[in-house]
Amino acid sequence: MFDSIRRTAQRLKASKSGNAALLVALGLPVLIGSSGLAVDVSQWYMWKQELQFAADQAALAGAWARSSTTTQNDYQTRARQEFTANLAATRGNTTTPSVSLGNYNGGTNNAVRVTASASKALPFTAFLTGRSATVAVTARATFSMSSSYNACILSVNPTDNRSAIFGNAITGGSDCGVGALSTGTQAIVETGDSEVQLGDIVSAGGIEDTFSNNGTIHEFVDGLSDPYAELTAPSSAGQPSRTYSCPAYSAGTTTWTANQTVRTQVTYSYKKGNPVSSATPVTLTSSDAGYMAPSDNTVGPTSTTYTSAPTAGTTVSGPTTGSYSVVAGNGNNRIWRAATTTVTTTIGTVTGPVTTGASDGIARPQPGIYSNISITCNTIFSSGIYFISGTIDFGNNRVVTGSDVLFVMTGTSGDIRINSTSNVSLSGITADTLQNTYGYSASLAAKWKNMLFFDKNNTSDFDINGNATLDLNGILYMPSREVKINGNMSSGTRCIMLVADTFWITGSANLTNFCSPDGGGGMLIGDRTATVRLIA
Repeated sequence: MFDSIRRTAQRLKASKSGNAALLVALGLPVLIGSSGLAVDVSQWYMWKQELQFAADQAALAGAWARSSTTTQNDYQTRARQEFTANLAATRGNTTTPSVSLGNYNGGTNNAVRVTASASKALPFTAFLTGRSATVAVTARATFSMSSSYNACILSVNPTDNRSAIFGNAITGGSDCGVGALSTGTQAIVETGDSEVQLGDIVSAGGIEDTFSNNGTIHEFVDGLSDPYAELTAPSSAGQPSRTYSCPAYSAGTTTWTANQTVRTQVTYSYKKGNPVSSATPVTLTSSDAGYMAPSDNTVGPTSTTYTSAPTAGTTVSGPTTGSYSVVAGNGNNRIWRAATTTVTTTIGTVTGPVTTGASDGIARPQPGIYSNISITCNTIFSSGIYFISGTIDFGNNRVVTGSDVLFVMTGTSGDIRINSTSNVSLSGITADTLQNTYGYSASLAAKWKNMLFFDKNNTSDFDINGNATLDLNGILYMPSREVKINGNMSSGTRCIMLVADTFWITGSANLTNFCSPDGGGGMLIGDRTATVRLIA
């Protein structure tokens, strides 16, 4: 029997029929599984690509929304809208994407992060695992917001290092901003370690690191410019030539005026005899020698000037009797006569007082063309434009005021002198005066309004020394000068904006009044557009 089994096994071993079918049967599960896995993997890859693209677009949309103050609070809604708009195969199988803010490259909340996933049962993996397949993605985009750069103090020198210098003893502070157009590596510097607040500190070049305590540093900014560079000096054509002078003080004469009527009544009395002391009163008739009838003389009403204030009404003077004198006869026949006078004065309505010939000693210059102005007495400048080819010196211990004024320096070597004891209160020209008096268009007047000094060509230093009392409200435009503000300068209660080639603010200067005369954000010196970048 064993031999028979052995022979059968040998025949089977030697036989080759049916081998292929057996191999196919043995390999079929692997073949089917590989095909199913390949189909599922391709599905996963397609999901991954679609979800990642949708998440990337959502992160970018959220970042763009955050880059604008008008849409920054809608960033999550906009991100989810963009995510949904880019779904096709995975639509209906995704989770609501998570949209949140994060930090990037040292910034705070300057990136938008989006995470999402999609889940769906696939034939092969679901058969093997009994679960749905899940694909998850993450995207992140950073952004910078659009913004405008404003300043109330601006250096326009294009290249100098140290074009804007702040000393360590300055006081006050301003959030209106400081700017420098210089591309120098240290365009804005300080000589100490003051922590006076300056707001935005903006430069086309570098800014000394210590200014991080004084405000927000924006260095190496492109596109900064002088906001008044396009302005040309107003024309002086047709303006009158004038000279400055101080009038002498005079108290003048004060008078009052009224209508006055004066009535003078005269009667006569007579005596006969000699001497007069024993003469007897008599009544004379018209036939008697020396007769004189009573008189009544009225003058007025006439307009009369008084040097002291009169009282309206009627006053009576008299009667007053004069002494007797001989008018006729001799001896005991002498006739003596005495006159009795009564004066009645009536004063009507009194007007006044009027002072003439007086001068308070205050100079009141009018707009026009001047070669020089040197203040030597208290001075009040009238509203308008003053064209000065030489120097304007604000004097010492003189009170100088003026509102709605503009000083245009027309020369190339003139000077503006504010001395240590100057007392100056001035405000810049208004748009109304520029339009109504000088014929400016509304748009041009808007560019010039609040300009106080326009001095485009002079290159000499402009100094505001310590202890000067200044109450300035307006724009000091001196793009070719170095401006030095030093010492204990009192800057009043209003707002100055300064444009200079370079400036140096030191001593104990107070910066409180570097602000916009209109109460806005200062001069616009540049814009920064929003940026968005996908980072993961």
